[in-house]
Amino acid sequence: MRVVATAGHVDHGKSSLVRALTGTDPDRWAEEKERGLTIDLGFAFTTLPSGAEIGFVDVPGHVRFVKNMLAGIGAVEVAVLVVSAGEGWMPQSEEHLEILELLGIEDGIAVVTQADTVGPDELGVAMLEVEERLARSSWRDVAVVVCDSVSGRGLDDVRAALDDVLAATPGVADHGRPRLWVDRVFAARGAGTVVTGTLTGGSLARDDEVVVAATGASARVRGIESAHRRTDEIGPGARVALNLAGIDHHALARGDAIVRAGDWSRATAVDVRLTSTDGAAFTRARRLHAYVGSGEHPVRLRPLGDGTYARIRSTTPLPLAPGDRMVLRDSGTAATVAGAIVLDSEPATRPADAPVVLDRPLGPRLLAATGWIARADLPRRAGLSAVESDALADELVRNGDATALGAWLVSPRALAEVRDRAVARVQQHQEAHPLDPGMELSALATSLKLDTERARIALADEPRLVVEHGRVRDAARAGRVADGEAGRALVAELDASPFAPEPPSDTALARALVREGVLVDVDGIVFTARAVDAARDLVAAAFARQDELTIADVRELLGSTRKYVVPLLTQFDREGLTRRRGDVRVAGPRAGQR
Repeated sequence: MRVVATAGHVDHGKSSLVRALTGTDPDRWAEEKERGLTIDLGFAFTTLPSGAEIGFVDVPGHVRFVKNMLAGIGAVEVAVLVVSAGEGWMPQSEEHLEILELLGIEDGIAVVTQADTVGPDELGVAMLEVEERLARSSWRDVAVVVCDSVSGRGLDDVRAALDDVLAATPGVADHGRPRLWVDRVFAARGAGTVVTGTLTGGSLARDDEVVVAATGASARVRGIESAHRRTDEIGPGARVALNLAGIDHHALARGDAIVRAGDWSRATAVDVRLTSTDGAAFTRARRLHAYVGSGEHPVRLRPLGDGTYARIRSTTPLPLAPGDRMVLRDSGTAATVAGAIVLDSEPATRPADAPVVLDRPLGPRLLAATGWIARADLPRRAGLSAVESDALADELVRNGDATALGAWLVSPRALAEVRDRAVARVQQHQEAHPLDPGMELSALATSLKLDTERARIALADEPRLVVEHGRVRDAARAGRVADGEAGRALVAELDASPFAPEPPSDTALARALVREGVLVDVDGIVFTARAVDAARDLVAAAFARQDELTIADVRELLGSTRKYVVPLLTQFDREGLTRRRGDVRVAGPRAGQR
């Protein structure tokens, strides 16, 4: 299915044209039928001569209902611009065309309606007026068709023109990231919550888990209907009704978006490129209304640089990605002031630095802010499918714009800065703590404002540093303290009486060896790790001969004294090797694992 929206001035025959083409009256409300005035969105379906099925979204033309018009046209790619032969080009003809252009909708047809209400000369003037106006727009190449919905004149020409434009217009892309902008919400008897909208971005299937982008509320797709037919799965580009389980209809409203969790940035700030309607640059911050998808959202716009770009902030999280478009209107003047194309849905660059970054191609633009981007996040950040994101990642690496590090892409500049800062901080640490075997990797990562995993992979191939045992040391310095002469001497000193060692002669050196795992501090008594392992093995072996051990038994077993045996047994209790019962120890749950 393809979705087509109407556009045009009030009373120019949009709804009559849809009714004549589909047999369905798109005016749903009694007030609309009584007044002969479309107030809200209407929907209808038909099949063209080619067999192509289309869903119409009929929008109101009155200036007071531009908000509803924008709600209906925000997710479509093809439109029918309707102009009355009797009235010709009117203010809402102009504003609706402007909105179509700002939203990037450049495919469609223009229809001069109510042709039988005027004579040939007046019809010719109306045709010329429409053609001349369209010639100065991105709609310069669209077909202009004459028809009369009452008599049926030209309706076949309209159908043929729609067939032609749909055949020449690429279908809606499937990026594997579905997004349904909700334009209606209601509770259906026996079914529960139902939402309708035009599906874009990807497919949805029955039993899919989805969320409301603005609130994060979850739901399950209980049923799917399109063109009054139930289906188990629906692709992008169709008019869709979703029956949602697990959410009340009061928790949803027009302008919400149904998506899958994690597929989209929940943006409260976006960086955009502006196109002002009067050609003048924005020079000051302004409060405006942004029309995105089917919704209207109050926003604050802050110009960046010379006003070509701006940062737009919303209090409502919106599922946006680069390439998405919005229309900006001033509620005070009720005028459309600009269109905006999203360039970054998760901006991290300082506003003063943003214009230079936003002027770059998509991949380098996304990398520029932090220098790092996870491959898994690239579809969401770039607004691409998984296949397209992989291609973009490969291109970034091939062009030297990024280095592939595990699951990450990192800009060469960011990688070099991380490594230089890491070398400086490790050297500072080792100068301040010469007996330390190095700086803890987690502490170094925190100082670099990275997580531990990114720090690890960033420094893995850095020749100036050595990463081992969870620590980072200067490659020019000696390795472990235990491998040095002083370290070996202290270990030998303690091993001379392994189960009754004297306090270490160099406590600072002992602490360094404890950090390396060569020595073990057991409740204030320092043993070598070899001694503790040997004591553990002797105690485990003793349980093979007897069911319980007293402190005296262990003291005799180790040739030691109570001063050393009690801390060791307490440690073994903690490990599960032994278990205390009164004055004796029995085998613990880990005794058999020795």
